[in-house]
Amino acid sequence: MRAEPPTPVARQPAPRAIRDERAGRILRQIAMAAIALCGLLVLWHFSVGNVFNPALVPTPGATFAKAWTMMKSGELFMHVGVSLKRVLVGYVIGCASGIAIGAIIGRFWLARELADPVLELIRPISPVAMVPLAMLWFGIGEMSKYFIIVYATLIIVLLNTAAGVSRTPVTRIRAARCLGAVEHQVFLKVILPSAVPYILTGMRVALGFSFMGIVAAELIGAREGIGFLIMNSQLLLQTDQLFVGLLTLGVVGLIVDRIFRILLARSMRRYMQFHYEV
Repeated sequence: MRAEPPTPVARQPAPRAIRDERAGRILRQIAMAAIALCGLLVLWHFSVGNVFNPALVPTPGATFAKAWTMMKSGELFMHVGVSLKRVLVGYVIGCASGIAIGAIIGRFWLARELADPVLELIRPISPVAMVPLAMLWFGIGEMSKYFIIVYATLIIVLLNTAAGVSRTPVTRIRAARCLGAVEHQVFLKVILPSAVPYILTGMRVALGFSFMGIVAAELIGAREGIGFLIMNSQLLLQTDQLFVGLLTLGVVGLIVDRIFRILLARSMRRYMQFHYEV
């Protein structure tokens, strides 16, 4: 009897080939980002005086010159440090509260049924609309600013956590119970790990909302911070400084988001059904 030839085994790509492919992808992303940013700067430069009033929209050169002056004096770094502290404190409190409340809402049907209409009522209310309430409750100190950031963060994380917990596959829960797991073990070792992709997605989206909320938060009696810099520049008609504040807010948000993605890709991959490209 003639023996069948062995089935060829698909060759896995070599580690060097994987590294080369990843390096090529990163270089391509950098090149495309550079082209897009350069095109935006050119469009910005030629639109001033032709489309926009130079008194209202400064040129890129004037904006970068103002930014350099503020960096040399340390003023810009001071505003960034103050805003980052506020964002970090509010974001951490909002994420912790959102995960805890969302896990309860997603796990227990009664809590979910009771909370759903309340959340649907609160969700459309923007952080800016909460500024007067924050001032009434907490005054014009730091607590009111933290409240705005927590509010901007909590709802997003809560909804994503509740969705992840409620969508845990029933087969995993039944398998754990068949193996003798009690209720709290099922929750901690099956349900929460299954919800991690939803939680992390909510945390990343909430990070962007926390940077949106910092401008609203620093409307409340602030004397420093990026939001204060933007609003004060608008009142004084210092458009070059206003654009510096806007660009700084975007750059800082981009850097923080990139760091968050790197941390996820390196520390949470085992819990995730997907991973962020870095």
